[in-house]
Amino acid sequence: MKLYYAPGACSLASHIILNEINVDFDLERVDLKTHTTEKGQDYYTINPKGYVPALEINPGLILTENVAVLPFLAQHDPKQDLIPPSGLGRAKVLEWLGYLNSELHDAYAVFFAQPMDDETKQRAYVEIDRLLQYVEDYLAEVDTDYLVDDNFGPADAYLFVLTNWSKGIGHDLSKFKEINDLRDVVSQRQSVQIAMRDEGLID
Repeated sequence: MKLYYAPGACSLASHIILNEINVDFDLERVDLKTHTTEKGQDYYTINPKGYVPALEINPGLILTENVAVLPFLAQHDPKQDLIPPSGLGRAKVLEWLGYLNSELHDAYAVFFAQPMDDETKQRAYVEIDRLLQYVEDYLAEVDTDYLVDDNFGPADAYLFVLTNWSKGIGHDLSKFKEINDLRDVVSQRQSVQIAMRDEGLID
């Protein structure tokens, strides 16, 4: 398999899960400004949507969208218990991926679309806080180590990646204790450390 990624982008979640499973894979960096891969290929010929992640499963067979790529990878190695094979547990993982992808991801993404004045930024911060508060309240109520049960999975990786963006946009994440506690646990996983080093995000 090959993951097309951009450093620190949402494709980092797929990179983390790839490190968790027992599979060989390659990485190819994408410049999202020029839509060119590090090997000089027009990225639109790989993913006509133009964004990451794109997972090449076999030559010419491409899977895109976090809500599809992350569960696909997580189920690759059942011994890892990254995602339940069926039933309510699997549905809960998909529920979280849907929320993170359609709500929280979009709330952060407005900061990367175009320059924003201070008033617009403040409104966008409020929206991010509103969406994060839902996660915070949920984590405070449940007696689990991660978002779904006690097993690390794709939703935890995705939440970690999205909230990483807070620092870059000047958003205060410190008020969310439960989220930060989860982030601390996730950040210590070897899969996360390796992915972040490979993408040049940490030394």
